[in-house]
Amino acid sequence: MNQRVELWVADRAYAVRVEDVAPTEVTLSAPLEGARPVLPPSGTPVRARVYADDGAWEFRGTVTRSVPGPVEAVYVRVDAGPVPVERRTGARRRLSLQVAVRRLDRWPVRPVGALLADLSEGGGRLELENPWPEPAVGERVLVVGPRSLNLWGRVVWVRPRFERARQFTVGVAWSEDSRPTARRWLGS
Repeated sequence: MNQRVELWVADRAYAVRVEDVAPTEVTLSAPLEGARPVLPPSGTPVRARVYADDGAWEFRGTVTRSVPGPVEAVYVRVDAGPVPVERRTGARRRLSLQVAVRRLDRWPVRPVGALLADLSEGGGRLELENPWPEPAVGERVLVVGPRSLNLWGRVVWVRPRFERARQFTVGVAWSEDSRPTARRWLGS
């Protein structure tokens, strides 16, 4: 319960929470657009992605009902899954390395403090400290750290950290040019 879930409705992702789990149905908090709840009609196909320590898992379902306020909720019948959607084939290393992230699609380009929490040849997980504006999928970044750590990449997922105000965890896929640097760091 209270697990963060990425709910996809009509190719749009929303951050929601698990409210209840039954054998064939999951109750989720209603997604929001600004302050307005989004209540998909019954029969709407959806997919949901859950992030765990061993990767991301996805299930497909159908909205059985949406309940309006005071606490909006969406009930989803699980049709298929969960199935793993991310599997790492290369080495992965957990880290706790202070880095600066330059968000290249923002102007002016200002460094944001971050913690590089894990690193693999293909990407990494960053915990951003008070970014503004909020990070976005597709955004280009440069991760700068000690000992010539310079990794270029693109944000592939974003998770708000609800327990900490204004903090986000993001997944970054490294560019092909940065993979040798990541490989070198994995070996050190």
